[in-house]
Amino acid sequence: MKVDELIALGGPLPPPPASPPSAEMLDEITKLYYEVYVPGLGLFFESKWFNLNKDVSATKNPLSILHNNHPIIGLFTSFLESISSVKSTDPADMTYPGHLETIIVWALAGLPNAIETTRVANHRPQDPLPADDDPLEVRSRLHVFEALLTGGTLNKNLLFPPPIGTVVPAKRNEIEFWYYLAQYLRQGHSSSSPADRSMREHYLGLMRSVLDGRENRDVLYSIAVLREYTAYWDAPSNEQVVPARLEESDPRCKLAVATRFIRDESATTGGTTNVVRRFADLACRAFVRPGANVNRRS
Repeated sequence: MKVDELIALGGPLPPPPASPPSAEMLDEITKLYYEVYVPGLGLFFESKWFNLNKDVSATKNPLSILHNNHPIIGLFTSFLESISSVKSTDPADMTYPGHLETIIVWALAGLPNAIETTRVANHRPQDPLPADDDPLEVRSRLHVFEALLTGGTLNKNLLFPPPIGTVVPAKRNEIEFWYYLAQYLRQGHSSSSPADRSMREHYLGLMRSVLDGRENRDVLYSIAVLREYTAYWDAPSNEQVVPARLEESDPRCKLAVATRFIRDESATTGGTTNVVRRFADLACRAFVRPGANVNRRS
């Protein structure tokens, strides 16, 4: 399933609002965007691109990218109206607003696609590192995440490769993690040959070596583990039957740990940001239950 189809498992899209939002509503949407979604998206994709420039005369990442996106503004309007109509603390009453937020988070993640550029991502290790708000880098990271969720395979890796020379360790690890994730996704997901499986394991190991305790990388790595090993074992069933003393290096143990982590991150009290919680929930749908994108091998 594509990401939109995974989202649709939670319900249909809301109808567009009958009228444009009031100035007060637009101010509330803008405030919510900066307070909740900019930090969440920035941490997840490790990019400052989503911190859109509030200066109306700005030519780089202007706030108009959001304000002129009428579908997203309409979704925000429906979301805020649904939140205001909730009168109890019953989690069931938050199901529909939660579904709307998932739609919003994915739509906001796609905002970099609205940026037109003629520069082609063809990085070399010796090139200067991309800026923290580089639109091509964050767009490529979005496409990598989309391929990860959907079970897709990348034809090429457009992310910046591990740099040459002196680089701040934290930045080097960031660049390496995303590059290795993309390299993992270049390996044939449907192939069970020992060589292909060994190569995928190789990149999983490289990713694990640069997690650095960052929540977003833990989530992305765990999704990759789910994607890899649900090809052989059903995630919930494996979690229930895996022996307690199984070696940490055993794939069944890795799958059980990843399943538990992604499920915990998707809970209301789980991930530290709304973005992480919504993305983890999509990963559950893709590889745990109902397992829409599990590619079972014999």
